[in-house]
Amino acid sequence: MASASALPLKSILFTASIVAGVGVSRVSLRDLLLKTVAGPGKYKRITILLVILANWKNVPWVWHYRVWGGILRHCLFSKPHIPADRGPSSVFLPVIISSRSPLYECDYNFHKSNSTYFSDLDVTRSHLVCALLQPGIEALQHNRQTKLVLDKEGNAVTGRWGIMLGSVMCSFKREIGIYEPYEMWSRVLCWDRKWIYVVSHFVKKGTVKPKAYILEDGSLFGKKGFKQVRGDGKIRSKEVDEKSIFATGISKYVVKLGRLTTHPEVLLQSSNILPPKPGGWATMSGPSGESTPEVLEVEAPEEVVDLKSTEWDWKRIEAENKKGLKFAAHFAALDELHHEFTGSQAPALGKYNEGFLW
Repeated sequence: MASASALPLKSILFTASIVAGVGVSRVSLRDLLLKTVAGPGKYKRITILLVILANWKNVPWVWHYRVWGGILRHCLFSKPHIPADRGPSSVFLPVIISSRSPLYECDYNFHKSNSTYFSDLDVTRSHLVCALLQPGIEALQHNRQTKLVLDKEGNAVTGRWGIMLGSVMCSFKREIGIYEPYEMWSRVLCWDRKWIYVVSHFVKKGTVKPKAYILEDGSLFGKKGFKQVRGDGKIRSKEVDEKSIFATGISKYVVKLGRLTTHPEVLLQSSNILPPKPGGWATMSGPSGESTPEVLEVEAPEEVVDLKSTEWDWKRIEAENKKGLKFAAHFAALDELHHEFTGSQAPALGKYNEGFLW
């Protein structure tokens, strides 16, 4: 996810609104509608319009709207607010995004194409990162004032802020049919000294509901603040939940400030979602820029997370993080596959062009 700090977002939106307003004022919507549905070639135009509407998700620039819509909603228009007493219990909670699989996303079997899962992951990760870490993002954007990250001389690091995608993998379990609705549940799985790992589940819509919602949805310019909304309260077995999962993806992010890699715990701590830790959480405020968090051996909790509980101390956070790291370790090991590229050291089976245009 690229940095939004280098863009004058409010100025861009204001200018775009003026341009759009002037453009609309010069167009007669009534005449435009009549020309579309009446006159020569109307069936062709209507057909094209229906095809576009039926595949709106795949129209050019709509992906940008979906990704930036999440970023702007949480970082500009309707900033989320997680109360301090709810912060630690929210670290590993998911954000849920609903979607469908239109015709243009389907393959020759009329199932959602494997490649399209990754564009959906871009959208759901943008919502998760910005909804959960907005305070930390803002602190990094104004690092000159907050002095959250310092260089070796003790000066505030300047430069462009960004969260960069390192890699992503998706495991497919069941197909998603044409126009079938589904939900994407994304949450922080764990983090290490460099990467934040995010796990995303593609789930059949309506079959699984959370016990509660910590943040309300609202519109783009909707309400702010904390509101807990109860789910349906039904307890479903783990087997039923697994049958509702279409696919699971895992991604890893690195936080950058200029050319400096920022420790994930710096962003998490500045987002007010980590509890106090004996010895201190990781920090980059020292002269060396190194983090020295205390590490204790703890057992991962087996109980389901209780949203009412406020007992998310540092030991429970670390236990949950270690549980996720068991999966992330296998994912991180795939980085070594780059060394398996043979290049000119071995022959190739063949070389082909995709089409006459290339």
